[in-house]
Amino acid sequence: MKNIKVHSVFRDYEVEFIEDLKGLIKSLNKNYRTHYLIDQGVWKFYKAKLEEVKKGNSIYPFEAVESKKTLEEVLNYVKFLLEKKVQKKDVIVVIGGGLVQDIGSFTAHILKRGVEWIFIPTTLLAIADSCIGSKSGINVGKYKNQVGSFHPPSHIYIYSAFLKTLPKLMILDGIGEIVKHALLKGGKSYKSIKDNLRFLPSDIKKSEKVIYDSLLIKKEIVEEDELEKNIRRLLNYGHSFGHALEGYTKNAILHGVAVTIGMDMANYISMKRGFISQKEFAEISKVLRDYIPYKELKIDDLDTYMEFLSRDKKVVGEELNAILCKGIGKIKIIKVKLNDQLRKELQNYLAYFNE
Repeated sequence: MKNIKVHSVFRDYEVEFIEDLKGLIKSLNKNYRTHYLIDQGVWKFYKAKLEEVKKGNSIYPFEAVESKKTLEEVLNYVKFLLEKKVQKKDVIVVIGGGLVQDIGSFTAHILKRGVEWIFIPTTLLAIADSCIGSKSGINVGKYKNQVGSFHPPSHIYIYSAFLKTLPKLMILDGIGEIVKHALLKGGKSYKSIKDNLRFLPSDIKKSEKVIYDSLLIKKEIVEEDELEKNIRRLLNYGHSFGHALEGYTKNAILHGVAVTIGMDMANYISMKRGFISQKEFAEISKVLRDYIPYKELKIDDLDTYMEFLSRDKKVVGEELNAILCKGIGKIKIIKVKLNDQLRKELQNYLAYFNE
């Protein structure tokens, strides 16, 4: 795979597909003073392949659970690095999924007013989506991603062999964001990605093609609007309803799966408001439902769910800047009032989902 070059207002960076993980770590240690922030599960499972990590300046295994994505944990890591005598020219190497990426990126942004970091993503969601874009998000209490920054890595290395050891649920977690990119782009990209998703992760070459195409779609959007003032907001398709679902279930539903359900919710609301036909909704819903590992969705207290929705970053006053669907490749921002009409639509969606 050719490298993907991403233009950023902060600094340009590249995504590079690699086959020799050991050799990469050895090279990083040779060229930089390295500090490794690593998902503790990845560290245990891949210890042999990551042996060279021990030769860096520090290793900080991190428990990658949503309850740890906090300012307190960021400051704990900052203190750890200071005790290790971290210097301005040192490099933080983040090895893990999107959650560890958030901790690493935000730490790199605030430490000594900004240090360099390199990302080696290990989950499908991070590999095919979050690695590009510069953003970090940190939770505050029960509210998701309320604090964050834009601080891109200097380089991203994709080691596709990680996909082979991911459990099925983690593959589904990443597929949601890939489908989102396909629906945003439409046309041949949508068909190609949709038709090849079934090869994830068994066929590495075809998996890499899906990942590559997904990243190219995100790169195009991010380069046009990195700071999320305009078109990049479309990348939040499925996220408002999905984040509220994560909050409501206390993160029992993985982020990518919640986004897939959130897109289905958004499309249902789009159908009810006349933006797409019932046939169009059914066609897209069939694709999405293939990657939702639940036959039943319980939201017994819509008041609480609506409370989480009202805290979304895209809410202005009593209106949500919702990302709705006017067709494949025609995703739009439409103001939706947080009122009884929306509540009724969500109630009807749950009845549809559970029928």
